[in-house]
Amino acid sequence: MHISDGILEPKWILFWFVISAIFIALGLRIINKRIAADTAYLPRISLIGAVVFVISVWHIPVPVTGSSSHPVGTPLASIIIGPFATVVISAICLFFQAFVAHGGLTTIGANTFSMGIVGAFSGYLVYKLLKNISPLWFSAGMAGFVGSILTYMTTALELALSLNPGNVIHYWKLYSLGFIPTQLPLAFMEFAFTGFTIKYISETKAEVMTTNYGMDRFTKTAIVLMILVSSFIAASAYLGYLRGDKLAGIDGTVESLAAPASISKGVGVQLMARLGEPVGFALVGITGGLVTGYFSKEFRRKR
Repeated sequence: MHISDGILEPKWILFWFVISAIFIALGLRIINKRIAADTAYLPRISLIGAVVFVISVWHIPVPVTGSSSHPVGTPLASIIIGPFATVVISAICLFFQAFVAHGGLTTIGANTFSMGIVGAFSGYLVYKLLKNISPLWFSAGMAGFVGSILTYMTTALELALSLNPGNVIHYWKLYSLGFIPTQLPLAFMEFAFTGFTIKYISETKAEVMTTNYGMDRFTKTAIVLMILVSSFIAASAYLGYLRGDKLAGIDGTVESLAAPASISKGVGVQLMARLGEPVGFALVGITGGLVTGYFSKEFRRKR
């Protein structure tokens, strides 16, 4: 979901920009209508945007495959604020993430399509289809799982369409096989996280006047599952470091295999080379927060 600058052909860069721009325009229109009807919707979007930014930029090592990857976060966001609004916050997140060498400025369209459109709408559709025939936690969890997997399968398709136009299906399968082994453990984690979060929100909204917040069976199961998966990742990461694994990001790994002659010189790569990740992330996080806060304040003032 973080294709770098210099990977895609110009025509595909333009194509994904146009598709994503249509969804962003629709999303902005829906957001304006929702804010007009409910002023609390704006801070809700801001909060969810921050959550998506952190979740989708968080490197989690999966040394069984010798690499690392990201959760997606957009299926969760689509359930809470709607899929079209999720496309808008995804594009904003991807813009700022490009400055920390996660994706690129020229590929925001493609990355928004995979993470913000496919990830959000597939997760939202799964949630809607399952919520009336299964427990809330399961329908939300499956939304997170499906959205996570389909995001990376879409990224694989974007790479195949641009780099291998003569044999798209074969290379789509090949690139997908590169992504899925690393992404699958994280998809299970996203299942537990999304299911727990939606169930918690649903129950606390219904029980806001009560003081009994004891953990039920699902909550205990979800926490145990997340602890087990996290412990597995942490333990395998430690073992991986001991044996010398570099645990490179799966996005960059697949890109380097798909387009070995391409070298990304995007602004994020240069910024990270000069500042390092801790300073770079702090700079982008502070800048993004200030910019978003300023425009949110101006928007409320105009209204």
